[in-house]
Amino acid sequence: MTHLGRRYGQLVQVSYATRDMDAAVAHAGAELGITGLRRNESDIEVLSYGEHRRLGVKSAIANMGEPGAVRQFEIIEPVSGVTEIYSGAVDLSAHILAFHHVAIAVPGPYAAWETLLDEVHASGDAMALLFPAVPSPEAGLCFCYVDTRRRIGHFTEYLWADPSLAGIPVAPWL
Repeated sequence: MTHLGRRYGQLVQVSYATRDMDAAVAHAGAELGITGLRRNESDIEVLSYGEHRRLGVKSAIANMGEPGAVRQFEIIEPVSGVTEIYSGAVDLSAHILAFHHVAIAVPGPYAAWETLLDEVHASGDAMALLFPAVPSPEAGLCFCYVDTRRRIGHFTEYLWADPSLAGIPVAPWL
């Protein structure tokens, strides 16, 4: 079995799911002091547990920390499509923020992303979500959610961004 935990040295993000983005952003500011969250809405095609499906989400991220040690705080509100990735994993009614996953950067060229995908397949954990649905270096940005709930109680996301994208907020490790 591949031990993907060795990649935790590249931990870059803690992510929460919510049922109400406005309330969650307000809560993050009032209770955690996390302000300046950048909001985004997306509707993308993903591969989820082997099926091509749509995923619509609202998201908000804040990058925090010193250069070289920047980490992200992310909030996701599932909107359409594969919403069960979020709503089936956590109780969205229990709190305005429900812990969902950690994200780990995959630095380097696209070959590093291909190596990660091979490791995920060898791990025995299910690929819950893959973007783009058909991996390609031309995408510039790739991510996947690995269903690690049976081993560690939550999803694990892996993120790869082409090094030419240095400076974009979603990839602070570049």
